[in-house]
Amino acid sequence: MSGGGEVIRGCVLLVGAGGIAAPAGLALAAAGVRELRVADDDQVELTNLHRQILFDDGDVGRPKLDAFAEALRRRFPGLRVDRRHGRFTPSAAAGLMPGVSVVVDATDNFASRFLIADVCRLTRTPVVHAAAIRWRATVMAVAGEGAPCYRCLFEDLPTGDAPDCATAGVAGPVCGVAGAIAADRALAILAGDASIFGRIATYDGRTDTLRSVPVSARPACDLCGARASIATIDASRYVVACAAESGSPTHVEGDRESGSPTHVEGDRESGSPTHVEGDRESGSPTHVEGDRESGSPTHVEGDRESGSPTHVETEKDRESGSSTHLKTGEQDHG
Repeated sequence: MSGGGEVIRGCVLLVGAGGIAAPAGLALAAAGVRELRVADDDQVELTNLHRQILFDDGDVGRPKLDAFAEALRRRFPGLRVDRRHGRFTPSAAAGLMPGVSVVVDATDNFASRFLIADVCRLTRTPVVHAAAIRWRATVMAVAGEGAPCYRCLFEDLPTGDAPDCATAGVAGPVCGVAGAIAADRALAILAGDASIFGRIATYDGRTDTLRSVPVSARPACDLCGARASIATIDASRYVVACAAESGSPTHVEGDRESGSPTHVEGDRESGSPTHVEGDRESGSPTHVEGDRESGSPTHVEGDRESGSPTHVETEKDRESGSSTHLKTGEQDHG
């Protein structure tokens, strides 16, 4: 693969350089994207290799970011990979976002996923959230304006531990499917296709079933609703809810000690900063109204305290007895 076809303008930020980001990066470069910005702070491990298809035995122990960039550039010499060592944190967000056309969220924890959702909404940057766990993949593309956004569906961070690939495992090919769908959605965004917003794709590897479920905006959403309260990035919003029982947060760092909110650039056209305020305290299940095709409501349920799987059910599901399960918290970039 030389990637020598038509050049697609725009910079894609990949948050994570693991099992989902690898196939996504390959697909984006092969399609003609010439600029990727990649953020990651992890190292390649032997147990990663079944799903992180850009790495081999010789990469074990190396920073994922370096191995990721080198592997892509070998295949696509014209590709520019802007390596950003470190996680997507409140303090790092302001430096990661300038010049980005679309974000692909391939992270492995709730704190990072909600932080990315909030930053993208405040900077009016489209984002594709992609996740994989066990035999299931989920992908959701969100417009810069949201409506619906990630918080329309999941409201807020759950408390307590949630399973990830390290604890629950994942089938390698499922990561490939998640990455491919995420790349497809990112390419659609770069092409100006808005039809991919307002839906969440789910893939079940055991039954080889791919479904697309419509999601409606939630009027009371704190991030994109009519009375949205989130206007600055306050690190405590992400570390407190996801801290381990020991009280030691591991995923979101930066502004916690000072307690001051982080200002990220807001409207990319006007350059004005966007401020965030408030914090969600409700742990109640989300109810998302409206299947736009059938007119039946979509119900989003789940135990927000335990981090148990969220269940999305439509009227059609209730009639057929089938359902789509969105595995809340079961995200992967590892």
